[in-house]
Amino acid sequence: MKYSDLKIISASPDEVTVNRNELAQRLRTDREFNAPLLDKCRESFNKAVHYKCVYIQSPVDLSTEGVCDLGFMKIPSRDLYKNLRGCSEAFVMALTAGLSVDRLLARLNITSQAEHFMTDALSSAAIESFCDHACAIMQASLRCAPRYSPGYGDLSITFQKPLLERLNAFETLGITLNSAYLMTPVKSITAIMGIRSV
Repeated sequence: MKYSDLKIISASPDEVTVNRNELAQRLRTDREFNAPLLDKCRESFNKAVHYKCVYIQSPVDLSTEGVCDLGFMKIPSRDLYKNLRGCSEAFVMALTAGLSVDRLLARLNITSQAEHFMTDALSSAAIESFCDHACAIMQASLRCAPRYSPGYGDLSITFQKPLLERLNAFETLGITLNSAYLMTPVKSITAIMGIRSV
């Protein structure tokens, strides 16, 4: 199924600044940490990554307590309901770093555990940073609630499926789901970001 309201954001590695605090947390070190091996991992990651985001702007109906109606799906979640309070619309999005990053990590898992650990941390921090980059483009001058993802709080991870279907994410991003609702490519994110009424 294809929808005409889908919008795409792409970015090159040069356009996405990886958050040093996020990276340091994932590396379990301080934010000033640097090393030749990390530089090597960054270079390999930048050659592999293909940042891409698909999103829609969806109406939000919160008239039923604890239920978020986005038009294409109704989500029973008190946490998301609280997050979207004061919003009549929301951005619904999926983002990925691409399948080549998965292939890079699989290769490094065999050839170098140190490089695998660093590249995995780097790619996780990078997709979060790309999400921040894409959200900044989406919201422009709008006031938005913090983005919220399936799997957090009481928002069931099973809502990945209708969300990805609505975004036609297999065709647009190459994202698939397994039986546990985990995404491939692994470095992918789905999220809902409410647009606050002025």
